[in-house]
Amino acid sequence: MKQKHDVIVVGAGHNGLVSACYLARAGLSVCMLEQRQVVGGACVTEDLWPGYRVSTASYVSTLFDPRIVRDFELERHGYRVYRQEPAFFQPFPDGRSLLLWGDESRDQIEYRKFSLRDAERLPEFHASLKRLAGLTRTIAGRRAPRLPVPRWSDLPDVFALLGTARRLSPTDLARFVEVATTGILDFVEPWFESEAVRAFYCAQGVIGAYGGPRTPGTAALLLHDFLGGVEGACGVWGVVRGGMGAITQALAAAAGGLGVTIRTGARVGEILVTGDRVRGVVLDDGDEIAARAVASNADPRRTFLQLVPAGALPDEFRAAIERYRSLGASLKVHLALGELPDFTAMPTAGGRSGPQHRGLIVLCPSPGYIERAWDQAKVGAFCEEPMVECCLHSVLDDSVAPHGKHVLNCFVQYGTRHLRAGSWQELKPVVAQRVIEVIGRYAPNVPRAVEAWHVYTPEDLEREFGLSGGNIYHGAMIPEQLFCFRPVAGYADHRTPIRGLYLCGAGAHPGGGVWGLAGRNAAREILRDLPGRRDGSIST
Repeated sequence: MKQKHDVIVVGAGHNGLVSACYLARAGLSVCMLEQRQVVGGACVTEDLWPGYRVSTASYVSTLFDPRIVRDFELERHGYRVYRQEPAFFQPFPDGRSLLLWGDESRDQIEYRKFSLRDAERLPEFHASLKRLAGLTRTIAGRRAPRLPVPRWSDLPDVFALLGTARRLSPTDLARFVEVATTGILDFVEPWFESEAVRAFYCAQGVIGAYGGPRTPGTAALLLHDFLGGVEGACGVWGVVRGGMGAITQALAAAAGGLGVTIRTGARVGEILVTGDRVRGVVLDDGDEIAARAVASNADPRRTFLQLVPAGALPDEFRAAIERYRSLGASLKVHLALGELPDFTAMPTAGGRSGPQHRGLIVLCPSPGYIERAWDQAKVGAFCEEPMVECCLHSVLDDSVAPHGKHVLNCFVQYGTRHLRAGSWQELKPVVAQRVIEVIGRYAPNVPRAVEAWHVYTPEDLEREFGLSGGNIYHGAMIPEQLFCFRPVAGYADHRTPIRGLYLCGAGAHPGGGVWGLAGRNAAREILRDLPGRRDGSIST
């Protein structure tokens, strides 16, 4: 082998880049291998049409850990986030709408349009979720212990978790279990009576999920809104200047400054294993690279079922990975618009943008609407009336579209990875048409304003971005695949049955979302294991 490094990172997505930065800061020699021609994984900005820069997969930011921003001075490398105010705009077919600001008093005014009781319940609901988010934040930032018998090295993390849990009431702890195990509609029904309010929460709970509003585990995704934030505010989102790829470009710049070698167009064909220890990788072109450790930012199924030799894994572990649930039902549709959407519920004034254009735009009239869409998808079809969540990046960031034009990013539910009939390639025009029709019901000018469209199906998400099953989270975010069970019970500390092989992507604890914690946590474990490093301590 002509090349040798301390650590090879497979995949230059945001988690892999975060790991590489921390490892290199500790003095280790790090080589990153990315199969695409651009770094970023699913956190990228792509030039789909002349003059348009589009966040094609991930599209808004709230979870990205501020410690990473500080540790690597990402703002110096161009990282900048614009807070979306309001956070959400949800129009309804009857002409009413919700404008949600992440400010309790303002949001209560909006809820009163639909239910006085719901407005009264909102402060208690938010306070409860914020307390639960505190526990979740502690869980996310620390090593997941080995259960049922933790190791001695797990005890600091166990004590930190218990310390946070002690501050919660028995009611809060029961509610935490409820959030982790129930469907989003089952969770919000006792709190709110309005179908409109319930629809908002259900839409947030099913984003990226392979399931409907009553599927167990979808309530847990609601906590994402309270785990992150922008400018110190919870429940709000942000648009990254230059698109989401600006995050990974800033990380890549920081990594380069720390001496990390980043190779694009370098597809790993196999992770090399001798006995029970990793020894490097071999690329598709036959190039071999040796390393003391390999950190895979690929998802668990791709890592263990495609890259690791079949005989290198214990049968029980491999069988567990084969059962690992990673089907997705999400699509991304991007529209180049010649003008702003003009919503019937809040008309555009003089062609100028207003609050209805600045937040996430939720097009979902009721929980039943989502359920019907899911019912069609789970039997192998693209739903006739999709749920759509949109973002007009160009309203807050003038660098992503030509002057006077706009780019509308649409996150779409549902279309299963494997169709019962036909092909996703043939269905793309139908997907675009149905999404445009849905938007047109709320903003009638949009169908004629569309100048170009682009669709990423679940199949595209798998083939283009390496997301097995088209799942945006590297695997379902369900109770049996979270915390000490992610990806497999007994291996939630980023280590694997192969010594020196680690998982650093969203398929490891704490899971999906652009927050970088999986990469940060993995780097901490690698630095605990590799001898001869300089001080590379990572705070918890």
